[in-house]
Amino acid sequence: MWNEVELKLSIERKSITRLRSHPAIVNACIDKPVTHRLITIYYDTPDLKLLDAGVSLRVRHSCGRWIQSIKTVGSSLTRLHKRIEWESLIAANHPDFTKILDPVLVKLFANQNLRDALRPIFQTEVRRSEWQLAFENGDKIELALDLGKLTAGKNSEPISEIELELKAGHVGRLFDLALELQKAIPLTLENDSKAQRGYAYYRTTPQCVFKGNLPKLVKTTDANSAFKKIAWECINHLQSNQDMVLHGTDVEGVHQMRVALRRLRSVFSLFKKILGSKNNVALLVELGWLSNALGKARDLDVLVTQTLPAIITQYKNHAGLLKLRDKALTAQEEAYVEVRAALSSQRYNYLLLSLAAWLENERWRDGAKDKKSHQVLNTATATLAKRHKQLRQRGKRLEHMHPEARHAARITAKKMCYASELFASLYPSAKSRSFIRKLSQLQDCLGVLNDITTTEKLLQQLIETSPNIKLDEVQHLFAHWNVSNRIHFEKNLNENWQAFASQKPFWCSR
Repeated sequence: MWNEVELKLSIERKSITRLRSHPAIVNACIDKPVTHRLITIYYDTPDLKLLDAGVSLRVRHSCGRWIQSIKTVGSSLTRLHKRIEWESLIAANHPDFTKILDPVLVKLFANQNLRDALRPIFQTEVRRSEWQLAFENGDKIELALDLGKLTAGKNSEPISEIELELKAGHVGRLFDLALELQKAIPLTLENDSKAQRGYAYYRTTPQCVFKGNLPKLVKTTDANSAFKKIAWECINHLQSNQDMVLHGTDVEGVHQMRVALRRLRSVFSLFKKILGSKNNVALLVELGWLSNALGKARDLDVLVTQTLPAIITQYKNHAGLLKLRDKALTAQEEAYVEVRAALSSQRYNYLLLSLAAWLENERWRDGAKDKKSHQVLNTATATLAKRHKQLRQRGKRLEHMHPEARHAARITAKKMCYASELFASLYPSAKSRSFIRKLSQLQDCLGVLNDITTTEKLLQQLIETSPNIKLDEVQHLFAHWNVSNRIHFEKNLNENWQAFASQKPFWCSR
């Protein structure tokens, strides 16, 4: 039994020659690469009891031997697969239950009905080339190139991927190597294992929207460890919604990806005292690029799913509004084409690998001015106090502010909200809950007012592309609608501000 840690990347077959001769592989290889044929048969019951138990059972033929492997489902974070694996030699091409020694697995496979129901359900057949790589600091990686196919009943699909498995050393080396390869070879991070791809033919997993998990921090944790933990949670939140945006239909996927990005960028600001000022600039630029790519689609999502349905109902299917809706739907489709292209691009994959390598290797420590190890509690208390002061200064007379000034106040409130949520676990929950609730209500109200301003700009852009009499009428309808809504929410804004301003800071000891 051992913990398997590997990074999977898909590769185009036309790039394989470049892979074989890449300096990062040639220079680190400690022996000649070995190529052999692998046939792997995956077993389960017709109703997929092993899948439901979080276990995969496979029998593999390699170099004249049969090898039985059992793996847990494990986890996949930034496409890094972590699983526990049990492996043993067996005599034939079917499971040998006498080789199973782990107590939990023994109990699972002791069920005779389960044993009798096990069947081969899919298999892979590949030619695998393996390179054993070693580095000066002791890191060791096995690079495997798999070329072949997966067959599940009458269905089949090609396999063309590389696996970087950590044999010794630091996980960050996997991402560093992948980055070096990706500079010269188009590679795409692969989330699904071969087992998951095979099971997909038997059970479709519905696309879901995921909300970010707020990390549980300990007061005595140092700031560097806390930063790393929170940043990983943000990245996981981002990637968990990627499939929904690429293949699903729920517009909340884009929204959650933007929330994840905003939180991540906010985390860089929260911990700026421990971060080197130079070695994260490129990452922040790329995070800004991705946020902008998602922003256009999100603005149109709000217009199409929230604003237009309400006003169309109010004005009883006005012809101009219906025409505007058609134009907005077209613009929304075009925006999603652009977003999906961004998420499928090498630029996006390079960003994910860069973030992972930077975090795992803790490269923000390079060139950092403050080398001391501060407790996260000190960082949190100082940051919350500073942002609270900024918000109270910018929040005066919110209802009378110019939209641009109010937008700046909204950003300050959003940053305050992110900081409060991320650091809340360090303080008594009874104190933080009320504060965060009132702050969220204020932020939501500011968000609605910002949506009104954004809608006006979007409306102008959509009408300018094809002006006509009916669309001119729409401008007047929207103007009336927005004035009415703005008056209503500005009144609510003042009430929400007063409710928030009366809250005592939860980070204060008294």
